[in-house]
Amino acid sequence: MDEEQLVLHLQNHFPFSGEKGIGDDASARRLGPDALGFVHLVAKDLLIENIHFELKSHSMEEAGEKSVAVNVSDMAAMGGWGTEIYTAIGIPPYAGRKDLFRLMSGIRRGCKRWSLELGGGDVSRAPCWMISVTILGRSVRPVYRSGACPGDHIGLIGRTGESALGLELIHRGTPIPLYSRRHVHVNPRHLAGPVLAGMASAMIDTSDGLIKDLKRILTASECGAVLESTNLPVTRRMRETCRQHQLDPLELALTGGEDYALLFTIAPRNLSLLQTSGLRFSLIGRIHANPKRLNVQKKGLALRVSGHGFDHFATP
Repeated sequence: MDEEQLVLHLQNHFPFSGEKGIGDDASARRLGPDALGFVHLVAKDLLIENIHFELKSHSMEEAGEKSVAVNVSDMAAMGGWGTEIYTAIGIPPYAGRKDLFRLMSGIRRGCKRWSLELGGGDVSRAPCWMISVTILGRSVRPVYRSGACPGDHIGLIGRTGESALGLELIHRGTPIPLYSRRHVHVNPRHLAGPVLAGMASAMIDTSDGLIKDLKRILTASECGAVLESTNLPVTRRMRETCRQHQLDPLELALTGGEDYALLFTIAPRNLSLLQTSGLRFSLIGRIHANPKRLNVQKKGLALRVSGHGFDHFATP
């Protein structure tokens, strides 16, 4: 069973009475009359030591801030923003009091950075560090994965592949500070998400890789897509770094995870709004009507992509 199969199983067995439940970046529900018209959002992320962060590359403060940042990114992917969080922390036997205080310092730093309140939580003994954060937020107009339509442009805010490059270089023992920071410090597009809510038809954050997350939009929207690889925002410096280390920058940009860029679709009629929004974006493809079919091209020629993005249930 892979992650998508698990999500489908849960959707079939756990119906949700709100506007959106399992299968998106957050659940969405209207909680009675609201003069401001807000839809209330809830999301949860779990970070586990040696899967989502490694203490040889992350400090405890950085792990704490990252646990907040990935949830802020989920709010942005729904076209919203967070208001408060709740934490559950698993503490391993080898941890000391200072480690926990440093972790909480990172969480506090994240709360201050993204204007969040910590409302409570729980702690427990665990075999390794486990940090679970639940975030509550709002959106005036939530953007779901299911809204893409044939003819829509595919857009990207942020760059992909740089976190995966940073992690690879850390594992090789040849870290480069720029790319190590891209991996360790999550930069959620918290300001762009609410702006895109007024114009995007579908949206997701690239936590598991551009290809994998685009396929999630296509599955939810029952559409297909053509992706033009030459339009991906891969910097000259990344290309040169990959060349020096015998890595494929395109492969990393298409399949590398944990960049937390915003991947969205937008109707042609809204393109002028996007162009005058002040957001920096790249248009990287188009949506078509062939359900779930994704073609990756380079200057019109088909490409074969060997990686598929991160899967939590894949065999190591």
